[in-house]
Amino acid sequence: MLRRDGLILANRAFLDHESPRWADSPSSAGSGGLLAAVRPIIQPWDGKAGTTWIGAGMGRFDREWTDERGFELLETTRGLLRHRRLFFAPPAWQGHYAEVSNCFLWPLLHLVRYDLPAVTGYYPAPAAPAPADWQAYLAVNTAFADAAAEERNAPWCWIHDYQLALTPGLLRERGFSAPIGFFLHTPFPDLAVAKPYLGEGGGESFRRVVTGMLGADLLGFQTPADVERFRRVAVELAGAEDARGGVLFDGHIVRLRACPVGIDVDDVLDVTKTALTPSRVTAARQAGLPLVVGLERGDFTKGIPERLRAVAAAFRGGARFAYLGIAAPTREGVRAYEALEAAVEAEARAAREAAVAAGGSFAHVRANVGWPDVVALQREADVVFTSSLADGQNLVPLQAAVAQSLRPGADRAVIISGRDAGVSDSFAEFAGKGLAITDPLDADAMHETLRAALDGAPGRVSDRFVTAVHTRDARWWATEFLASLEGPC
Repeated sequence: MLRRDGLILANRAFLDHESPRWADSPSSAGSGGLLAAVRPIIQPWDGKAGTTWIGAGMGRFDREWTDERGFELLETTRGLLRHRRLFFAPPAWQGHYAEVSNCFLWPLLHLVRYDLPAVTGYYPAPAAPAPADWQAYLAVNTAFADAAAEERNAPWCWIHDYQLALTPGLLRERGFSAPIGFFLHTPFPDLAVAKPYLGEGGGESFRRVVTGMLGADLLGFQTPADVERFRRVAVELAGAEDARGGVLFDGHIVRLRACPVGIDVDDVLDVTKTALTPSRVTAARQAGLPLVVGLERGDFTKGIPERLRAVAAAFRGGARFAYLGIAAPTREGVRAYEALEAAVEAEARAAREAAVAAGGSFAHVRANVGWPDVVALQREADVVFTSSLADGQNLVPLQAAVAQSLRPGADRAVIISGRDAGVSDSFAEFAGKGLAITDPLDADAMHETLRAALDGAPGRVSDRFVTAVHTRDARWWATEFLASLEGPC
């Protein structure tokens, strides 16, 4: 029988306390992809058993809510969650999170096909970690491993994402006897593409990340291509050996599996039914303009300048539509993002001028938007335009498919996705049936795909696409992964 009362380790906490205990303003859970994916399998804590979540304490008032070891019980939609926060000094967190995780690993992990720093002009070169920053990354991973090792009765430990890539190996070193799982939510890079950035300490840091991941019993990835890229790197850089279903490393079999993340379908549906129509949608409808929506975090992996360039080209080609782009701020203060904003602003300026000349409308804003407004825009859009240069999965197309399902079939949107986003692989059978797959770095292809989508070709979101998103939802993903983790080797 599948047990869901194990350990979840994630760089971020389930929620951050931004208000003191005495204030009448309860904290709410975040809305990130990892949280949304894992939330449905939380097992309520009954005093003796249930899910335990271990994450970093980054909220301003977190210490007021926890005991001396960082523990508290959180009210969630799934019941009580036993939660532990680990606290870190600002210099340690800066080295771990801003420098190693987001200036080195994040840009490196997305190099699956192209040398993106060379071909975009704004994508940052992965920066090899300075020794002090690497020690901070190691220290944070060690703290997570130590905390997990204290949970000796846990039936399993599931570690999430690249910020904690060393933790599986460190936890194994501490004699943790239950199965250890690790899931990488990002892509995994192609070694040949990444090699220019693996000198001067970058290569050794990357090798240690790979060996850290190999401490797990089961490694999960978004796509079969990610699995194979990891297998090659594990053999070439870490000395692993090929084995059936995975690799042999340090005397134990590490199983490798592609298991793409899904979404919390019920949450999206509930919000879709009640979310009010945003005023910008109403204005577009009154002007008789089809609505193209771009909704992403403002990240250099998302292909935002390329998308805006395609929007401008469509306007210059005579298309009349309303474009609304919202880029939520992300990783503020991380130096790797400095060039992106300049590139986005230049392309937005050009697209705005083209929209005026074509009689369309254009708006691109950098802002955090409430979840109901996000879902409402996904529901009302005629084209949902995502354009990731590379992505682990990208949940926006899946959310949009569910939101669109409440509209009549003939009125539904076309959803555009970059070819190196995981969703374009895991839902490839729906290309032309609601999903239009394109190469964001091919300007002509992007322009042509947008023009076709405005005409409803390729086909609009199909019932079969929606059914597949329902079937392969977050609960399915987590259940499949944990069943594999608890199953025999």
